[in-house]
Amino acid sequence: MGALQPGHLIVILIVVLIIFGPGRLVDIGGQLGRGIREFRESTEGKGESQALAPGTRYCTQCGSRAAADASFCTQCGRALDRAVEDPA
Repeated sequence: MGALQPGHLIVILIVVLIIFGPGRLVDIGGQLGRGIREFRESTEGKGESQALAPGTRYCTQCGSRAAADASFCTQCGRALDRAVEDPA
């Protein structure tokens, strides 16, 4: 009685779909996946081993690295006018 049953999960998913809508759920899923990936990389130390060239920038939208003279992010395609120097 205390465990979640498949019927409970279906009701929860329907309520979440009504609240956020299908378009927003895709964004939330993508952000959750990126967060989990970044967490795994930070715990495994992959991010520390990559040496960055001076002036390397990163996209504030998706977090991917870009060259200092790049105008657009190669990962998400957004303009890098708001990108800043990589804090790492």
